[in-house]
Amino acid sequence: MPTNSPPSENKCKPHGRSIWLKRRLLPGALSLLLGAIAGSGCHSSDSGSELTRADAGGGSAGLDGGSLIVGEPDAAAQAGQAGASSSGSGECTELSGLGDCGTTTLRAEHDIASILLVLDKSGSMVDQPDGFSLDKWDALKTALDAALHKVEGEINFGLVLYPFAADHAIPADCGSECCALPTGALAVNVPIEPGAGVDKVLDAVNAAEPSGGTPTAAALASALQYFTVGAGAAIQGQKYVLLATDGGPNCNADNTCDAAHCTQNLDGQCASGNCCAKSAQNCLDDVNVVTQIKGLADAGVSTFVVGIPGTEKYAEFLDTFAVNGGVPNPDAPPSYYAVSAKGGVQGLVDVFTGITTHLVRDCNVALENTPKNLDLINVAVNCQVIPYANGAGWSITGDDQKTLVIAGDVCQTIQTNGAERVDVVYGCPTVR
Repeated sequence: MPTNSPPSENKCKPHGRSIWLKRRLLPGALSLLLGAIAGSGCHSSDSGSELTRADAGGGSAGLDGGSLIVGEPDAAAQAGQAGASSSGSGECTELSGLGDCGTTTLRAEHDIASILLVLDKSGSMVDQPDGFSLDKWDALKTALDAALHKVEGEINFGLVLYPFAADHAIPADCGSECCALPTGALAVNVPIEPGAGVDKVLDAVNAAEPSGGTPTAAALASALQYFTVGAGAAIQGQKYVLLATDGGPNCNADNTCDAAHCTQNLDGQCASGNCCAKSAQNCLDDVNVVTQIKGLADAGVSTFVVGIPGTEKYAEFLDTFAVNGGVPNPDAPPSYYAVSAKGGVQGLVDVFTGITTHLVRDCNVALENTPKNLDLINVAVNCQVIPYANGAGWSITGDDQKTLVIAGDVCQTIQTNGAERVDVVYGCPTVR
């Protein structure tokens, strides 16, 4: 472990500062913006140097001249000896592994994630599966309304609908417009806008009517363009695509396929032979979808994949999409978020709500200041201290030593299942 002072051999009972973040967000990697960790030494409670918050109105905590800007100035400061636990208000009564080393809990400011919803509004979305009280499109609207409002202000949303025509509604008998999708900025129905996305997204969805084919790859390509060279490239923080579809992707006129990869055949809409022999745009376009999802991943945008009833025949392909998207279902199999007809409309609501309210943490934590003594740093996940273990559990990296990196199995758990809290504690000898 890098250190800028000799390893501490002090046996006193130091009091530490715990800086934490609690967010209801998506599974996967999101940024934790933590405040200062400053100062050095071991401060006993009778020394007058216990690390505590400043007065409630000040919104900062002092430590040898250091300061922490907190998101909630009146967050409670609490030291306890009651064992390792996290209260409903998000406070560890004690960080397990630090014994009676006291802690002060503060809530820090944090980044807000951005999600571009990429929603399939093909003609099959008017179907009503057994077990559903609504057709799939109305069920989707119900699920979005329930899920998005719950995280309004915590996640910024945008929208891409497909297929879609910019200046008119695609008719039910879509003809040459079955695979329509505008290019450039027009392909994004609702750009991601901080603090104002939910109502605009819902208004756009409510105004749309299902029709046409399933140009999933083209819609994802529009999302990739938006996040790389469009307005979305300037968005700060973690970025996501949430793809929701009820069938296999098609609409690639340059494609060719056998009957086993023809969506008409797979959907039971072909009487005999290969119905894609004369209609190549109905060939399964899974390879192109994977290419776009990988492109998004390379650009730092992870993709959630939700399969609405009708995708059962395409489960293996949706699994591949989800794995390449980087945020697969933590309860796999399947790797995508599957909505069964048996679960009804509530099943779809639960999937969207579960994704958008899931707790997440990034394994890379930005520290505002460089710690003065790296032998007095500890890291805890869900109130359990993670041993340093020669960098295998966590490390402080970067030329300025201002990046905390959580490693190994703990990082994997954080990224796939989320964590209720991550604490960085200063003032206690490092647990190794």
